[in-house]
Amino acid sequence: MKFSVTLVSLTLLLAGSVEAAHVKRGNNHRRHNGPSATFIAPTSQPTATAIPSPAPSSPSTGDGASKRGLAFNDVNLTKNFNSPKVTWAYNWASSHQGDLPGGVEFVPMLWSADGSKTNVWQDDATAAIASGSKYLLAFNEPDLGAQANMSPEVAAEAYKTYVNPFAGKAKLIAPAITNGGAPMGTDWLDRFLAACGTDCHIDGFAFHIYDSASNTDYFKTYISDFVSKYSKDGKECLLTEFGASGSSEEQQQFLNQILPVLDSLDGLTHYAYFGTLPGSLVNGDASRTAIGDTYVSV
Repeated sequence: MKFSVTLVSLTLLLAGSVEAAHVKRGNNHRRHNGPSATFIAPTSQPTATAIPSPAPSSPSTGDGASKRGLAFNDVNLTKNFNSPKVTWAYNWASSHQGDLPGGVEFVPMLWSADGSKTNVWQDDATAAIASGSKYLLAFNEPDLGAQANMSPEVAAEAYKTYVNPFAGKAKLIAPAITNGGAPMGTDWLDRFLAACGTDCHIDGFAFHIYDSASNTDYFKTYISDFVSKYSKDGKECLLTEFGASGSSEEQQQFLNQILPVLDSLDGLTHYAYFGTLPGSLVNGDASRTAIGDTYVSV
């Protein structure tokens, strides 16, 4: 049977109904400090007809495939993404247990400034860098009450305390924001940068976007506008979560259209579809869904 993935519409975010609009995931891999609470997985494993991918186009700059990553909770669900098109992964945490596919770089995240996270951050980040991690992510959706929930000023102070010390050891990425309207999203990020002044060492910017699979033009515009604004002075942009609501077939069509755009977009260096979780890119047995097949074939 077909399945659908329900996401919160941007209109709810812009209407200010953020807390009511964001719901916890209905799957066994949801952690308190996990990814954006904008997804409800189906209770049964999906079956869907795979839609053929178009012939790949050559990115305008570099090897676009190297941008592609995995957003996971259970490392065992990543094992069937042993593909040259997948080069990095993260799990909204500063460490992970088990093995990622060969050639996939783990990217640690300091999810929030909560003591349970900061107490292990220095050791975890140091160990990850020693093992080959080249990037460190700071704070998951601090502009959203259901996630890290930090004011720009608090986030700036925490960034200087916990992230700055790794300058020169890895590329340091500013907090990952939602695509919500002000005071969320880029409005929150601009206030974070103002609070930082010249004191935060920032090598790049992380951002998230969710909307309908039929609204591809909105994704293209939002992403290109974000990258155009924040990729100045050699800064990188990392789309660490993006997701499209719709049936399996609709999501496959969406990926067929959006992945070549992301691969060819100058300034965007990483992206990860949400997520490597049952009901999205994988089934419960770690086999890839039709959406997962599309993600590694386009």
